[in-house]
Amino acid sequence: MLIPITLAPDQPVLAAVVHALHHRRATDLAQLPTLTNIALGDPYLAEQLAALHRDFELQPPPATSLLARLRTRLAWWLLGREMQQITTTHAELVRVLDSLVVQLDQERIARRRIEAHLAEPEPPTGTTPPTPAALPPNLPSALVWHSTFAAPTGYSGSARAFVLGLDARGLAVRPLYLYGTDYDEQLLMGQLHPRIRALQAAPVPLDAPQVVYAPGDRFSKNSGRYRIGFTMLEVDRLPPTWVQQANQMHAVWTPTAWGAEVFQASGVTRPIHVVPLGVDTDTFTPAPAPRPQLGELTIFLAVFEWGIRKGWDLLLDAYAAAFRRADPVLLLLKVDCREPAANPLREMLARLPSPTAPIGLIYNQTLTAAQLRELYHLSDCFVLPTRGEGWGMPILEAMACGVPAIATDWSAPTAFLDPHNGYPLPITGLVHADPNSRYYRDARWAAPDQAALTELLRHVAAHPHERRQKGQHARHTAQQWTWARAVDAVLAGLA
Repeated sequence: MLIPITLAPDQPVLAAVVHALHHRRATDLAQLPTLTNIALGDPYLAEQLAALHRDFELQPPPATSLLARLRTRLAWWLLGREMQQITTTHAELVRVLDSLVVQLDQERIARRRIEAHLAEPEPPTGTTPPTPAALPPNLPSALVWHSTFAAPTGYSGSARAFVLGLDARGLAVRPLYLYGTDYDEQLLMGQLHPRIRALQAAPVPLDAPQVVYAPGDRFSKNSGRYRIGFTMLEVDRLPPTWVQQANQMHAVWTPTAWGAEVFQASGVTRPIHVVPLGVDTDTFTPAPAPRPQLGELTIFLAVFEWGIRKGWDLLLDAYAAAFRRADPVLLLLKVDCREPAANPLREMLARLPSPTAPIGLIYNQTLTAAQLRELYHLSDCFVLPTRGEGWGMPILEAMACGVPAIATDWSAPTAFLDPHNGYPLPITGLVHADPNSRYYRDARWAAPDQAALTELLRHVAAHPHERRQKGQHARHTAQQWTWARAVDAVLAGLA
């Protein structure tokens, strides 16, 4: 049973989950966000759809007499292949229209943000700059940091943390939007940290070292006298273009020792330094109190961006195999999908057997930091049978909240997840990665052990005392992976 959970702005997550469980109903396919549903609210689009239906939804003419019916059957038999091609074309047109509708909707949102931004008075230039602290010797006097800073992505969130951390240490860091002008990002995203905006008011120091913090095929944007490329990937081999551009840098940074080994094995010959990411242990803290409203439910949580790499298919299969409908468990999924033509809800429903234990779904909803923290507080165990990670930020955020994690024992999360603080999920080996991704061609990723995942889910549900103990150790581990430590590594790399 898939239960949609909708949160109003600043609504407590607990209240939304309790309401959804008390009014649970299986998701109806007719209620999913399809082209027809969207057209109901758009008369112009509905008119275009009606014309498309008239033009392509061909029907045989009515036939009354026996001879007429035989003629009709013969004609449709002779034209069967042509009619099949017409039907395929019709389906392809509908798919394309689905994608266009999503893109138009995103364009409307961006236009509203631009209009609202232009209607508002210019905000203040930002907070008072921090008092410069003593910096280590041998550091450059300034640094340019190319990346994104406002998008809902891991790169943007961590780029903000790095820039603000370096700025707080007293380094003259200049954040520079990688995919256009700084003003482009302000208009497109609407919200930009005020201190980032204030730092972008400074001129770009052309003689300063430059860091490009982005996928490796963007390193060519680095024009500094000393060039640093900072990136990560989730598979066992880098694309050739990444290697070529990495070897044009003076140094290459990546968050884990596992990633450094992949870079070296792929042919990167420039100096490779491990510069970890971090987690905000002041924002992500353990739950202050239990949650009596949810009774004795064991709640599993998964937070991920839609894609086969995240192992959502393995998770649904294992959860359906581990528990029955009446078992006191709940799987909470927070899913974000940025693929215009994808329909995650339909794919998940098609995979789930009926009946199954309840699954709550928070789909394409932006949560505040407080709401995300509360989501972790509601859960007893985080679970992500990922096929590969470049870092694994949600895993570490859950650990910072005192929540143990079931996560694949391969790639970057092995840097901070172990049997003492969580439940490493074994793999059966490495398999070819998604060939449709231009970054993953000729590369491999992990094949998580689905049978082991099923047993781990059952084990966690049956051992509440053990998972609480592991959660305490998880919090202690997360406190060793702060953003302060990450900034220390950046300063050491610069020196």
